[in-house]
Amino acid sequence: MKTQNIMKTLNNYLVVFCLVISITTQGQELTQSIKGKIIDIDTQTPLPGAYVIVLDSDPMKGAVSDIDGNYKITDVKIGRQNLKVSFIGYEDLFFNQVVLTTGSELILNVSMKEAVNQLEEIVIKPKDILGEPINSMASVSAQRLTVETTSRVAAGINDPGRTIQSYAGVSAADDENNEIVVRGNSPRGMLWRMEGVEIPNPNHFSNGEGGSGGGVSALSTEVLDDSDFFTGAFSAEYGNALSSVFDLRLRNGNFEKREYSFQAGVLGFQAALEGPFSKNSEASYLINYRYSTTSVLNNFGFEIGASDIFPAWQDVSLNINLPTKNMGRFNIWGLGGLSSSSGLAETDTSKWMYRGDAYSYSEKHRLGIIGVSHNYLFSNNKSYLKTVASFSHSNNIELEDSINYNLIEASVKNEAFGYNTFTATSFLNHKFNAQHVIRTGVIYTNQRYNLLGKYLNYDIGVLETQANQTGTTERYQAYFQWKYRVSPTVDINTGVHYTYLAINKDYAVEPRIGLFWQVKENQSISLGGGLHSKAEPSSIYLAQQEQADLSILYPNKNLKMTKALHGVIGYNLNFAETFHFKAEMYYQHLYDVPVQPNDTTGTVSALNFSSGFTNQEFINKGTGRNYGLELTVEKSFSKNYYFMTTASIFESKYTMPDGIERNTLFNSKYIYNLVGGKEFEVGKNKQNILGINLRMMWRGGYRTIPVDFVASKIADEDIRVYDSAFETKAPDYFRVDAGISFRKNKPNWSWELSANIQNATNRLNVWDEYYDVETNTLQQIYMVGLLPILNYKVEF
Repeated sequence: MKTQNIMKTLNNYLVVFCLVISITTQGQELTQSIKGKIIDIDTQTPLPGAYVIVLDSDPMKGAVSDIDGNYKITDVKIGRQNLKVSFIGYEDLFFNQVVLTTGSELILNVSMKEAVNQLEEIVIKPKDILGEPINSMASVSAQRLTVETTSRVAAGINDPGRTIQSYAGVSAADDENNEIVVRGNSPRGMLWRMEGVEIPNPNHFSNGEGGSGGGVSALSTEVLDDSDFFTGAFSAEYGNALSSVFDLRLRNGNFEKREYSFQAGVLGFQAALEGPFSKNSEASYLINYRYSTTSVLNNFGFEIGASDIFPAWQDVSLNINLPTKNMGRFNIWGLGGLSSSSGLAETDTSKWMYRGDAYSYSEKHRLGIIGVSHNYLFSNNKSYLKTVASFSHSNNIELEDSINYNLIEASVKNEAFGYNTFTATSFLNHKFNAQHVIRTGVIYTNQRYNLLGKYLNYDIGVLETQANQTGTTERYQAYFQWKYRVSPTVDINTGVHYTYLAINKDYAVEPRIGLFWQVKENQSISLGGGLHSKAEPSSIYLAQQEQADLSILYPNKNLKMTKALHGVIGYNLNFAETFHFKAEMYYQHLYDVPVQPNDTTGTVSALNFSSGFTNQEFINKGTGRNYGLELTVEKSFSKNYYFMTTASIFESKYTMPDGIERNTLFNSKYIYNLVGGKEFEVGKNKQNILGINLRMMWRGGYRTIPVDFVASKIADEDIRVYDSAFETKAPDYFRVDAGISFRKNKPNWSWELSANIQNATNRLNVWDEYYDVETNTLQQIYMVGLLPILNYKVEF
């Protein structure tokens, strides 16, 4: 019956979609404006007199930047356009296949690199800047994620976390959230940054202490700008990260005209507005609000979790840009989100079939971030100072209760972890000349925590308090970076990062180095290496154990940071105009890894957990290593199509104090991703776009601890064979996503209808298996099946 409902709903979606795109209109050629600011990438100073040309335009269209570096090209034909930016003494830049629609102006800000004197015969071919990382001091394992890429990936749901699951070495931890595994590392090793400062996990339904993902992203592509994603060997400015860094940037609103967008779909509603405060300045605002609920999907038969659970969430994000004449530019930015979900126990005891029927749960999550950024350019046109201060609030509450046959309620879990964090960072960037640039900065973090964790000890039937702390702790960081452009073909980035934790007086000194060598016009080699560290959540350091004499023991207060040595070598080949091949080999040695000292299972290592709280004792006596090869073949968007395919083979191991090396939970050994799409220009003037996108993800299954069926049946509980822990694995994970969209451009406004299907083949991927005491059988835990997402968006 459920399958029939799903197919009927999909048929209805298809009929509506086809009816909509069959409607065409006649009219004149539609145009739009392209504008932005052109600056020096190392000094942030405006570049007056730079040329911006729309290639292949007839007649030729272009503009020259003014004294403030601003440019504007009007009456550009909508659709995809190629741009060239040039300025005397600077390297040319190309922006290929940027999209123009009638709904909003294209704001394209440009950062240009000063050319080093040509001392060699080799000619450097200009690159498509959209394929290069934004951070100029990144040498290896760095990728720019554009807003357009995030929007067009099949079943990406406009979520950066789900989009990067197509990158080399990256895989999804689970379909129900956007948590990612990078190069076999635990997702706990990820760092989220926004506008240059570390932020809490920016996702709804956060998956626990130390987690980096959640059920739904609180980020909106309406406010995000192009951002950087790093998978290893990070440059010196990035601290408190082991596996990956997501460096998010927010765009400024349009400072010349007001623009609006509205979206509605099966996941909810969204509205955004932006525009100028005054015609006499470049000050602008940008605000986006979303409200969503999965109850619509549940009502159509597509269950997200249990059928009686309806998660709901809402969020708001903003960026206010306030430039001044003499005091630099200020930005006030923020992100806030609320999410909740609950399920009630079955009160009719005659209907109880499983133990879970007697349990109820609820979860509530709050996220708030507000920040002020200040960029000040010195009069020498060689230095700038950037300062950011932010305050964040996160509060995650989870309650779980059970009832007996007399409907008497008993608490099983009462968890409330709240953090109020103030972060301030400031760095000075100075450019001596085209060859030498230095950057030095400091980061201060003050975190006030309010922790409560009570959990039922089933062995003795007592609700134990494992966390009950209120207080403040601090973290201090400093870094120095030096970029030396030895020649037009060789860049060397060196630096060091320092971290000090006040909570236990632990510290880390982390040297970093990176090298980029343009071997030939179309070939380059990159190298990177350095030390990195990651602190645990405050709740882990402050976990408590009550002793027999009622005294409190804090077993992890002196736990050190986990550390890692990264090494990467990469090779890049542009073997055709829009085709790119990339290969990277890496090795990571992890040490000072927290493990349980008296663990008899051999599995309790921090490298095997993605999130969560425990009051068990840990010591820094574990190690680990990850090594592998990643291959990427990519065709950037041209001739109305694109694709990217990645293949990764790797090993991820951990070692306990017993000296035995084992597979980590995340050692799936291989990952293969394929993503691509094609656009068709339709309508009388070929000004409307029909797009088709596909994505395929295939990886080895994550490691499992086998169930001892005989012992479980005798004990009437789930018993595992720890002697074979992580030697077995779940079946391979395989998923195909599909998407279709139609964009209609009309004078002064546009609309887009899109339909995406996650797991289009409805494959039931297995997460794990367990012993079911009710049926005395082995049962498998499946991930999410087919999930359709229909959305309508209008811009004007």
